[in-house]
Amino acid sequence: MTTQDVSARRVLVACAALVAGALTLTACGGSASADDKSGGDGRDGTGSVKTSVAKVVISAKDGSTGASINATGVKVSDGKLTDVRMTVAGSGTAVPGSVSADGTSWKPKEQLERGTKYRISASAKDAAGLPASADATFTTVSSDNSFIGTYTPDGGATVGVGMPVSFTFDKEIGDRKAVQSHITVTSSSGQEVVGHWFGAQRLDFRPDDYWKAGSKVTMKIDLDGVEGANGVFGVQKKTVTFTVGRSQVSTVDVNTQTMTVVRDGETVKSIPISAGSAENPTYNGQMVISEKSPQTHMDGSTVGFGGEYDIPDV
Repeated sequence: MTTQDVSARRVLVACAALVAGALTLTACGGSASADDKSGGDGRDGTGSVKTSVAKVVISAKDGSTGASINATGVKVSDGKLTDVRMTVAGSGTAVPGSVSADGTSWKPKEQLERGTKYRISASAKDAAGLPASADATFTTVSSDNSFIGTYTPDGGATVGVGMPVSFTFDKEIGDRKAVQSHITVTSSSGQEVVGHWFGAQRLDFRPDDYWKAGSKVTMKIDLDGVEGANGVFGVQKKTVTFTVGRSQVSTVDVNTQTMTVVRDGETVKSIPISAGSAENPTYNGQMVISEKSPQTHMDGSTVGFGGEYDIPDV
């Protein structure tokens, strides 16, 4: 073997030693990293990025066109909301709202407008402080695809014992059973209250007899999302309470042409009246005085007359 061959062999051995040393150092470095489970860079022990366990849900789906004007809001599970912003799309007008005391839900302060496009952006954090978010753009149910019931009496009113609860709907109701089943009327007196339809747009509720004087009547209107006709949905959800005042019933006797007024069981006045003729008899039955005004126009056309009965300033 020549001197040159020996020198070459020594070089190869040295290189092998250096490579082996490098492998040993690499192995030691790997063990140190595996022991650091926190990672210090938002990753878990497997090297994957940590994600928040909080889940933010906006009740109106992104892109939907029939969102509720009452129930739309934001909820979060396994976390707390940190920021919710709702605006009217296009104008950017802010919609005020509030987060619940426990930080898990948010809802608008006022009822939303029908047929309006909105945007919601919501953020939350879980217990570890990791963030989560959700966004949605949607349109509330339109006027054409919804119905509203105008009702009497108003909340907080005091009414007479004969006053019915009356709903007048702005569209014809095809599924009357569905609509009626989502309106409940109860009295503190315990009286049974039943509903009756007058055509397709009016629904009244009243007890078999007069309301008990001094009782409280509660209407629970739960029509939001109820399909009253094909593709037409209710949008109302509220509770209304009114009070029944004193008992005052006036009875008309057409034979004696007299009206007798009885208040809380006692006769307080008898008043002479003028009833209809034999050809045009006065209607018989229970009537309700539902409103008062200083002066009104009495027109017989509502009951089939022409100009025979027309008094402009009663």
